[in-house]
Amino acid sequence: MSIEGNQGDSRLLDGILVINPRNFVERRRSIERQLQPLGLAYEFIHTYDASDIDATIAERYFQNAALSPGQQSCALKHCEALRLICTRNWGRALILEDDAILAPQFIQGLQAALKESAPLKAPYVLLVGSGGNQYTPRKRRVPGQCLYRSDKGRLTEAYVLGSQTARLRVEWVERQGISLPIDNLFDRMDRELNIARYWLEPPIVEQGSKNGQFRSVLEPAPPNFVRRVTSVLQKLRRKYLY
Repeated sequence: MSIEGNQGDSRLLDGILVINPRNFVERRRSIERQLQPLGLAYEFIHTYDASDIDATIAERYFQNAALSPGQQSCALKHCEALRLICTRNWGRALILEDDAILAPQFIQGLQAALKESAPLKAPYVLLVGSGGNQYTPRKRRVPGQCLYRSDKGRLTEAYVLGSQTARLRVEWVERQGISLPIDNLFDRMDRELNIARYWLEPPIVEQGSKNGQFRSVLEPAPPNFVRRVTSVLQKLRRKYLY
C-alpha cells in the first residue's frame, strides 16, 4: 500500500494488521468505518481468541504468568501479527488494536512518520499512538521534527515496524514465553534487544478503551463517562502543560 509523501515521494507501508477477537463486532465495525474511507487495505488477526487457547498453548507460552484469558489472547494476537510480518518479509507494517481511534490528521501523520524514519536502521519501532496520554515533553520537541527517541514504550494500540524487528520480538517470545501484558512485555524485550523506540508527535491514534469510548476488557476500569473526563484532563496536563 502506497502512502504518498508530502513532496510526492512514495514511502511504502506494506500492510495494516488489526488485533480483533472474532466476537468483538462493535470494535471491528468501528475500525472499518475509519479505515475504509481512507482507502487503506487491512486485515484482522482472528486467531488466538481466548476460547482458542488450550492447555498446550497455555503451557507453551504462559508458564507462571498470572494473565487473564483476555490478556493472553491479546498477547498471542500481537505475536501472530509479528509472525505474519516476518513470513511476508514486509519492510514496514502498521499494527492497530481494534479500539483505535484515528486522529483527523492520521494520513498526514503517518506520511510524516514514514518519511522521517526512512533513514533509520533496524531494529526500531515507531509508536504512533498516544499510549494512554503519553507525550514527549514540550521542551524536547523541535519544529519540523515528528519522531523522538524514547527510553520506554507506549501502549500497543498503534505501532509501525518491519520484519527484522518483528523477528527479534518473535524469537524472544519463543525463548522466554509471555509473563506480562503485551505492552509491558514489549517494553522489557525492546530494552534487552536494543530495539530503538520512537514516539510520534503529535500521535495519530488514541485508545478507545482508555478514553472511555469502549469498555475495557483487559483490566478493571471505572465507568466510561468517568474515563472520558479523566482522559481529557490527563491529556490537557500531559500534552500542553508537561
